Amino acid sequence: MRKDPNYRHLTTRRRFQLFRDSVFSLSFDMGGLVAGGILEGFSGLALRRPWCIALYPIVLTGRGSLNGIEAARISTGLHLGTVRPSFRGNTPYYYSIISSMILLSLLMSLLMGFLAFLFTGSSLSELPLIVSTAISSQSIAMMVIIPATSFVGHESFKRGLDPDAVTYPITSTIADIWATISYLISLSLAFNELGVIVIYLIASATLILTLALSLIFRGEDEFRRTVRESFLTIVTVTLISSISGFSLSSVREQIERSPGVLTVYPAIIDTIGDCAAIFGSISTTNLFTGLLRPRIGELTSKAHEVMQIGAAGLIYFTLYSIIGFLVGGSSSSLIIPLSVFLLLFPLVTAFAFSLAILTFRRELNPDNFIIPFETTITDTLSTVMIAAMLSLMAQ
Repeated sequence: MRKDPNYRHLTTRRRFQLFRDSVFSLSFDMGGLVAGGILEGFSGLALRRPWCIALYPIVLTGRGSLNGIEAARISTGLHLGTVRPSFRGNTPYYYSIISSMILLSLLMSLLMGFLAFLFTGSSLSELPLIVSTAISSQSIAMMVIIPATSFVGHESFKRGLDPDAVTYPITSTIADIWATISYLISLSLAFNELGVIVIYLIASATLILTLALSLIFRGEDEFRRTVRESFLTIVTVTLISSISGFSLSSVREQIERSPGVLTVYPAIIDTIGDCAAIFGSISTTNLFTGLLRPRIGELTSKAHEVMQIGAAGLIYFTLYSIIGFLVGGSSSSLIIPLSVFLLLFPLVTAFAFSLAILTFRRELNPDNFIIPFETTITDTLSTVMIAAMLSLMAQ
């Protein structure tokens, strides 16, 4: 049987299925170039006030973190049977997760608005506008991203793909593009007399909806557990991501001289975060299904999976370097993307795996922690590295 060519072919296919799934799912990260292009096209609006550009990385990371929690919970739930691959007639577990995402989104919006206010030294009179803009940006994004994440998870599961390897990478790109559009829509409204009224109306409606859902689902154990475990995560994520906002705003002049970097920036942070997220999500599922022992030393047994994901990521970062050079025409645009990936990928995959093991051993749900923390660390380190490289190359 083992000498049968068909058997060997099937064995090889299974062995490299993760690489193929990763190449497929990471291809959607090319959409990050769309987000970067949109941001570059509206850079005048994004730079209109100090708090505007400082808010952007926080919005991206915050939206990505919430999306990561939802994607991981749905992916694991589909494997375990606690989530059904449909919108209608799903389980209380599923609807509790969605409701908790809405509450956490509001809490994160409030925090990111206050941080943008504090770090940019804006006047107190701007605080209500900054906070309302943050809430509106997240709310507009949430209307598309939450159902899109569920849809991708449901469809990938139905079509025989691994939701762990597909759901977050695909939807994180959707999140980046739509979060960027939502952010620019909110800024456009914030600097318009009639738009300011709309901003306050959206913020008020979001508050009312969130309170109503919280009252409806307050008796669900999964709703309370998700909010309880994820709240500290969301606070930490938002605080850390504020470093990205400061870093990005500190090299504004260098970015203007190297537009290729800004164009590929969302794709860079999206793709390297997705690589680690795939590995973290797979590790979580293996822990819950008993295929992985909760020991840090087990990382060596996952080397084959890490290599497959890394090979897939390397393909796209090579493309980002080429595209950045073609757009910006500078050596920094060519060198930075690939350098960031080669330096960070081993670190963030080890971090994601270690966090999965540690949270599981403490009887917490790793899905509430891995992607939010991993993507935040990845986004922040990537942004700081890009800023440092731009500064060094400008000298």
